[in-house]
Amino acid sequence: MIAGTVVSAYGQMQTAKGMKAAGNAAMQTAEFNKGVRDRNARVSDQEAKFRERVGGQEVVRFKKQFDKLQARAGTAYRKSGVIASSGTPLEVLRDNANEAEEEIQTIRLTAATDAGRLREQGVNQRLAGQVALLEGRQQKLAYDIKARSAKIGAITTLFKGGAQAMGAGQIS
Repeated sequence: MIAGTVVSAYGQMQTAKGMKAAGNAAMQTAEFNKGVRDRNARVSDQEAKFRERVGGQEVVRFKKQFDKLQARAGTAYRKSGVIASSGTPLEVLRDNANEAEEEIQTIRLTAATDAGRLREQGVNQRLAGQVALLEGRQQKLAYDIKARSAKIGAITTLFKGGAQAMGAGQIS
């Protein structure tokens, strides 16, 4: 009877160790997942900054191309003998400039929108990392509780076995 009690208590203590190990593993996994999410967030932030820079470069490139086009149009008007600073030619050049400004604003808005979306992905990654960490903590807590229960069960088994053995007169 004593041997059975000891073996049972030993088994419960091993269960407690296993539960502690499982809790630690759950926490390590959660910390790893949070690290991955934090890395993904940094990548999204870098991509957002890059998209803004590219958008700025697109604006500069567009302005250069437009300035060349506008200069050619003015030159073409002057070569044909038309005064480019008044009347229809001026209206055409002004309309071109207005359309170019609209295009520049569209390029900037697109870059800002893309960058904002990328930053939002970064925020979502950080939040998912926090959730993973919280879940890991909860799993560790649950395993720790199970481990404590197994330890208490082992102690209870030993006391019950000892009391039964004493009651049966097996302990001298």
